[in-house]
Amino acid sequence: MAALHINPPENFTFSTPCNWSKWKMRFERYRIASGLSTKTGNEQVNSLLYIMGEQAEDIFSSFGLSEMEQDDFDIVLKKFNDHFVVKKNTIFERAQFNKRVQLDGESVNTFITALYTLSEHCEYGVLHDELIRDRIVVGIRDKNLSEKLQLDADLTLTKVIERVRLSEVVKEQQEKMIEKDNASVNAISPNKPAKFLKQKPSSGARKQNV
Repeated sequence: MAALHINPPENFTFSTPCNWSKWKMRFERYRIASGLSTKTGNEQVNSLLYIMGEQAEDIFSSFGLSEMEQDDFDIVLKKFNDHFVVKKNTIFERAQFNKRVQLDGESVNTFITALYTLSEHCEYGVLHDELIRDRIVVGIRDKNLSEKLQLDADLTLTKVIERVRLSEVVKEQQEKMIEKDNASVNAISPNKPAKFLKQKPSSGARKQNV
């Protein structure tokens, strides 16, 4: 059976360092799926530099690592993390998270994904899931559902996600049923009855009546 060929991620775009975390995640998946993670540290470091692109060489040289450190993949990766990832303003990040509400026309899934993304730099620690749960409950557009969820003392993040998704699906189904019923009614509604003109009796008929 032929071995599965895994393509590496595209070169890193150095002009947008904010995308480093996402690119690194792609590289980590490639590293594991391709078997690169089982290679020597030197091979892994060289693969990282090659796949990142030419500019990676200059940045790597600026780290001033010893020969032993240059062959340690974890050390090299951490250096690139320190280089690209700017220390976040936790207060600002949390403020952005706490202001986020479900927008008009925005699906529940999109809203939840946005909350997960915003929470990445909030450093909530063990409270992470609870705070996302709370933000979903108070941030959804359906205020009736929000009130019901707040009354559930055993509400978990998994449970709230299931309920808001189910509620959205049911609403969409109801809207489709209403549209279908309206279309059916319109299709079978009779048109206004045609007005029949009263025909004048023919002259022959008048003579017979006489």
